[in-house]
Amino acid sequence: MPIAVPTVAAPPQAPPFTTAPESADFDQRWAAWQAKGAAHDRAVRRRIAFLAPILMVIAALIAYSLLGR
Repeated sequence: MPIAVPTVAAPPQAPPFTTAPESADFDQRWAAWQAKGAAHDRAVRRRIAFLAPILMVIAALIAYSLLGR
């Protein structure tokens, strides 16, 4: 009993090409990425503004204790 097997495979079907939704989606993702980066920059600047004076005082105390006497 022979089985009929097709000799040529069907080519894969590509999805239809649309540019408008993808570019809109890209613009939204890009804006979210930039907002995330800006929020991170603000957080880092806030930490530096808090820690820099403390580190300067510690460095001054160490320098005074080693070189001041």
